Amino acid sequence: MRLKKLGKLLTSKFLLVCFLLLIEIAIIPAVFYWFFFSVDTTWIFAVLCAAVVILDLAIALWIVNSDMNAEYKIAWLMPVLFLPPIGALLYLNLRRRPRPRRRLKQLAEKFAGMECLYVKKDGHVGTEYADDGFAASCAEYVAQATGLPPTDCYEFEYFPSGESYCERLLEELEKAEKYIFLEYFILRPGKFWNSVLDILKRKAGEGVDVRVIYDDIGSMLKVPDNYAAELEKQGVKCMCFNPFRPVLDLAQNNRTHRKIALIDGVTAFTGGINLSDEYINETHPFGHWKDTGIMVRGRAAQNFAAMFLQLWFLRAPDEDYTRYLSTGPKGDCSCLAFCDSPLDRQNVCEDLYLKIIYHAKKYVYINTPYLILDGEMKRALITAAHSGVDVRITVPDIPDKKYVFAVTKAFYSELIKEGIHIYRYKPGFIHAKSIVSDDKYCIIGSTNMDFRSFYLHFECNMMFFDERVSAKLTADYLDTCKQCDEVKKEHFKESIFRLIYRAVLRVFAPLM
Repeated sequence: MRLKKLGKLLTSKFLLVCFLLLIEIAIIPAVFYWFFFSVDTTWIFAVLCAAVVILDLAIALWIVNSDMNAEYKIAWLMPVLFLPPIGALLYLNLRRRPRPRRRLKQLAEKFAGMECLYVKKDGHVGTEYADDGFAASCAEYVAQATGLPPTDCYEFEYFPSGESYCERLLEELEKAEKYIFLEYFILRPGKFWNSVLDILKRKAGEGVDVRVIYDDIGSMLKVPDNYAAELEKQGVKCMCFNPFRPVLDLAQNNRTHRKIALIDGVTAFTGGINLSDEYINETHPFGHWKDTGIMVRGRAAQNFAAMFLQLWFLRAPDEDYTRYLSTGPKGDCSCLAFCDSPLDRQNVCEDLYLKIIYHAKKYVYINTPYLILDGEMKRALITAAHSGVDVRITVPDIPDKKYVFAVTKAFYSELIKEGIHIYRYKPGFIHAKSIVSDDKYCIIGSTNMDFRSFYLHFECNMMFFDERVSAKLTADYLDTCKQCDEVKKEHFKESIFRLIYRAVLRVFAPLM
């Protein structure tokens, strides 16, 4: 079995890409070595030194005066100033580029005439929440930032585990009559995905429109390189999002981290759960896997259709999508189904997290597998704690990425000293992504509390203004806390070398 896995790795696109990236990285110092040491001309050396200094200072000034997050500025200034000229060249090559914006702008224009989806920028959608000023404010913000309208559902079901999510998802897929849209970060053959795929192939044979989007990096080494083509042969329309290429380009970080299952435009699933066996505890790479998800029926599903079709448009820009955007009956559970994109200047999910935290009066409970905070989020949490709000954050005890976990732990001491409670999930790895506050407001979806999710990934979430949904999340959170150990101040007696290591990682956290 190990030899088979090794053979698969040696023949994979991943190894080829890594090899080509190493060559590309090696070329930069090789060129400068040749100029500085192989050419015996003093004036060339002097000119190049002056050019390097000017380039570094110019790039540093550009970074300082840019509108990027302060933590990103620090993370980029370090290599630019201390690794000349490699740091400056890396910044010029790796800074975020808006290359895909033109096609997504075309998509927005295509949707502009669809009243069932698009919200005009001068509209006042918050009037739907006349009795709740905070909900109205959030709805107005989402409409302005994403164009997605406020929604509702007439039925919801919260899943406190991947097992319950899987069972219900399979049941709902069996009921599909018109179409099935799936978009996930990870697909991995096993009990979960194979069960889903069997239904997809059968439904496709019955005439149901079945479409799948998976992320190339998320599923790399888990499915074959040509997996999309394999699914097409089985009747499943498939798109591999943003294929990984051997190019130094930060656009490679723009992954679809979303988890969406949409059935007939009426039923939608989202949460933290991917289509892989560790999410339902069929395998245990990091102990017990704690995850959560939610299913809704009603008008909220149309927003998930819009999210899915945004990316599918990149494959089929000329298709008529209006038939997938029909509205359903109005429900009594108010919610916002919203997306976040790295292709604009709006950090929608982070902003809504901040709104909940600043609005909290009694408590804020947060689940996240990764805790890598920028200054604004850290200030919000500390301000809430200083205002008498019970702020709790649950993180894993067994990490899946040790270097990321080291950065997470670097925040413990500062947060705990300010009155914030940190809990470690002792049975294993907590992958749930949620925030709940004051028995009414909550967000659940695909967004981690880190820079990648807030700034680099395509994400999807649901925000509820409903006591019933919030009660489910709160009860599950408190039950999970019973399986956790609270991190105390006395846990921070560690070596100076480990503290330095975490401090360095924390500086470069935005680039991880």
